[in-house]
Amino acid sequence: MDEVKALRNVVFNSPLEIGLRLLFILNRTSRLLDLQRLIFYNYLIVHSSDIPDSPGSIHADLPRRSCEMLVNRDIVKKGLTLLISKNLIGVKYSKEGILYGKNENTDILLKNFESEYSTLLYDRAEWLCSNFDNFSDDKLSLFIEENLGKWGSEFSAIYDYSDDK
Repeated sequence: MDEVKALRNVVFNSPLEIGLRLLFILNRTSRLLDLQRLIFYNYLIVHSSDIPDSPGSIHADLPRRSCEMLVNRDIVKKGLTLLISKNLIGVKYSKEGILYGKNENTDILLKNFESEYSTLLYDRAEWLCSNFDNFSDDKLSLFIEENLGKWGSEFSAIYDYSDDK
């Protein structure tokens, strides 16, 4: 049992876990994505209920969860590096920057996932891409910026952080 607990600690929020989420996203999107959009999408795929009229989140709605976008940048990069090293995604270097997309191996790997969590990821990736792929980079950034302070702040009324010592 301790081995399972140790494994969960190694996998949770790791480059492997985030890399797998990115695979689901890249498999469903109709475009090539840069690092910043992948960071936004990685947040939105697990915290979809932060968006009105959306499917429920697949991760817990923790206080101050929007900070994940700031702290996960390095892990997202490592997840991308892992996917590239295993030839599971493609990379395009362009005037717009470095862009990532699916390749022939992306779908092959994802077809082997049969868990409830992978089904949720597939559904959320479909929802995410159909709702946000048509946003320009500027429009998506503005949307995130306008809402970032709201996501996870619903807990502020429950707990007064000013009393922390």
